[in-house]
Amino acid sequence: MSHWEKKANGWVFISHASEDYEDVRVVRNYLEDRGFSALMFYLKSLEHESRKEQIKKLIGWEISARNIFVLCNSIHAQNSEWVQWESDYVKALPNKIYKTIDIVAFTDGKESELKKLDYLTKKATIYLSYTHKDKDKVDKISAHLNSLGYKVYDGSTALEGGDDIEEVMEQALSEAARNGVVLMFLSENAKRSKWFWDEKSRALHSGASIIPVVIDDVGIRDFPALRDKQFIDASKGLSDSILQLIEKEINYIDV
Repeated sequence: MSHWEKKANGWVFISHASEDYEDVRVVRNYLEDRGFSALMFYLKSLEHESRKEQIKKLIGWEISARNIFVLCNSIHAQNSEWVQWESDYVKALPNKIYKTIDIVAFTDGKESELKKLDYLTKKATIYLSYTHKDKDKVDKISAHLNSLGYKVYDGSTALEGGDDIEEVMEQALSEAARNGVVLMFLSENAKRSKWFWDEKSRALHSGASIIPVVIDDVGIRDFPALRDKQFIDASKGLSDSILQLIEKEINYIDV
């Protein structure tokens, strides 16, 4: 994976009718200017009916691999068999971010429609707060979120890079407060970690949305400032269902 791909804020599949190509380019450019990897294309092979099922598999794989689906809706799109199929396909998948842009409204001004996409940037940055003794558990979640295109901050990355950890942490928390959430991993190790308590205080002070994740038998009441927050219970292990629940909660928070 290249350097720019690692830094992509999210992976976007843009569904559109070929007749709307020029307007859809505006949507794609808007997303790319904000750090997203946005895919729009016209496949010449769509003209061959004999290849239809093969192409469906290819498009389905790509939609599944991306965490964001943007439908560029128009009369042409509504009459397009492929656009309707893509829309139905993504709706059957779990934990996808789905946004609709009204191409017809572009005639009255593009800005108000494009602003709808700013919602996506608010979900882009995930700050992982945990003690290094729990790194093996947290790494699985970090890898999962990275694979979905989220911009994930991990304190250990700054340490390995030789950066000023205090400065990097403050910058990352500020970005998470503006454009994302903090996943705070609670454990017996965290309870005994001075670094974790300091980081927790900074996260609370930043005003970021916080999702506590309990990863062992520790009680949420051992963390008084988090008692009233809805938490995710991953004490029995990080199963696929837990990973999906974490992703769902990230997408649900309106920051």
